[in-house]
This record gives sequence, C-alpha cells and structure tokens, in this order.
Amino acid sequence: MQKQNLNFDYDGRTFVGFNFADLPLSAAQLVAAQQIDQSADKARSAVLGDPLRAVEYRLTAEEAERFAVAAYDGPVPATVQAWMDAAGLDAKAATDNILAEAHAWNAAIYAIRAARLKGKQQVLKAQTHDAAEALADEAINAIRESVQGVGNVA
Repeated sequence: MQKQNLNFDYDGRTFVGFNFADLPLSAAQLVAAQQIDQSADKARSAVLGDPLRAVEYRLTAEEAERFAVAAYDGPVPATVQAWMDAAGLDAKAATDNILAEAHAWNAAIYAIRAARLKGKQQVLKAQTHDAAEALADEAINAIRESVQGVGNVA
C-alpha cells in the first residue's frame, strides 16, 4: 500500500502530499479503503485491457454457452467463428476454449469482489494505522493474486 505523498479528499477538503502515519485514523482508514478499490480497478483493467472489451467477452461467452447447450449444432455464432478463424480451431474446441476463459474471468471477478469488500470493511474497522495498513496490504495482495493467469495477465 502507498504510504507517502498521499493525495485524497476527506471531509470536504483535499489533502495533497500527506504521509499515512500522520493522518488521523479515520482519514487513514479511508485512504486504505480507497487504495483497495484502486487495486481492484487496476486488476480488472489488467485482465481486460479496454473496459469495453467486457461487453465483447460477455457477448462471446453468452453465444458460446448457447451453442454448447445446443450440443454444438446449428449455425456457429459469429463470436465463436471469429475465434475459430483466429486460433485455427474447430467449433467445439473454440467454444470450449471460450467457455473456459469466461469461467476463469468470472472466478477472478468473484475473487476481486470478495477481497475488495472484505478488505474495505476490515480496514474501516481497524483500530490502528498499522492494522489498517496490514489489512489493506492483505486485500491488495489477494486482489493481485486473483487475476494471475487470467485474460491479458496470462
């Protein structure tokens, strides 16, 4: 967690260049919680690249899921066809690959959310600066670990 040269808004005021240890505990808790959120945002961005890619990935996963449920029969969805052409795979292999990647992405999203929410709640209840820092570091590390090997982080 960043502890020096902190810039943040607190109680209607903007603070620039502060050190974590010098902040009132309530401000330190807020800063630590904000850093957990920022870590989650960075982790999701690292996996996706462009945030609009989430729309593409969701559409692809939905089409692949419907195609798989239909026993890979019927017209191949455009998103599956695109992956078939790009990766040189047949329809079943491309669909299964898309679904495996979608499962990994969903698992990462669930893990990020769980670590983010738990970490923020723990930080906001911390009784000392050291405890808030340790809890924030724990949450940030859990968030980073949750995306290893997924999407663009692979």
